[in-house]
Amino acid sequence: MARGHTIGLAKCATFSNRLFNFSGTGAPDATLESNMLSDLQNLCPITGDGNRTTALDRNSTDLFDNHYFQNLLNNKGLLGSDQILFSSNEAVSTTKSIVQSYSSNSKLFLDDFANSMIKMGNIRPLTGSSGQIRKNCRVVNS
Repeated sequence: MARGHTIGLAKCATFSNRLFNFSGTGAPDATLESNMLSDLQNLCPITGDGNRTTALDRNSTDLFDNHYFQNLLNNKGLLGSDQILFSSNEAVSTTKSIVQSYSSNSKLFLDDFANSMIKMGNIRPLTGSSGQIRKNCRVVNS
């Protein structure tokens, strides 16, 4: 559901790994557009606490639209997990064509997103001992 990242905010702590020492290289993430990189480095200095925020889609911060996908085409995906949908080697055979389609066809994106939300709404949650509500969405409760 990365498509939902067309609206909302992210704390510096969620993407700062891309700004200064990406994957231990000592350099920023090469897939991040240079002007955006500079802006983000100013917003989120290496010595910062990681709590400052910025819009996930800096072109249309309060609109639910397809600009998120246009950002990915221009290496302006804020979250690394979003940018790899277009820029990774695996994307060539999996998600790159979807990103390209959605970037140029707003109606297709909006229709597909609506259908995805309906499908998710029809998923029956696990109950009792068959499931759990996570305290942290990224980690299975211990």
